[in-house]
Amino acid sequence: MDKSKQIQKIDRLSLKKLSEDSKLVKRGLRDLSIWPKVEELFAKLKAAYENGQIDECVKIAEEILQTDSNHFFTLCYYGRCLYQKDEYEKSAEYLTRCLNEEENYFFLWKFRGDCYYKMKDYKRAIIDYKKSLDLDPTNGATLDDMAQCAFFLGDFKTAHDYIDEAIKIENESDVPMIRKAQFFEFQQGKIEALNQYKRTLEKFRNSEYATKKIVELSK
Repeated sequence: MDKSKQIQKIDRLSLKKLSEDSKLVKRGLRDLSIWPKVEELFAKLKAAYENGQIDECVKIAEEILQTDSNHFFTLCYYGRCLYQKDEYEKSAEYLTRCLNEEENYFFLWKFRGDCYYKMKDYKRAIIDYKKSLDLDPTNGATLDDMAQCAFFLGDFKTAHDYIDEAIKIENESDVPMIRKAQFFEFQQGKIEALNQYKRTLEKFRNSEYATKKIVELSK
């Protein structure tokens, strides 16, 4: 199963959300008033992150943390950048530091869950995804994550239950419907998979993946 992790491009699942929280902004400005150098560096960090310059982000983040080792904003960006560099265990450590300070950001739980997923620690991943879902109950992407974890753990019924919930609330992406079809394929259910791809194409007429799979499974 192809698991896309480009969630940093979705505003409500991104680190941009941090700047919208008044409590954190006030604390951040307080810190920045103490460390004027950090203000300039952090602006560069955000710009580099938004431009996908991950190596540059890591370099700047490490420079900031030398000055202020507990700068919350930087810790969040640094943890996510480490994930992008496939340093999942180290990323989880930094995200844990963030969560120890702020537990109410669903995307931080999701980010750490992503690390555990990549480490194939599906039990820990699903715990974090559930915490994320508690904070954002209509997040179809998180339900998709939970479904995949359950599937890899061999709990196929729960996997289908989760993905069915994702399908109910996701109206903009074909991913949950495709995921269910993939589950059927892995379970050797060719007919069920084909029918599910057809349902996907009925709802998302521009779904190239569903179109391709319908042709493939119809042979």
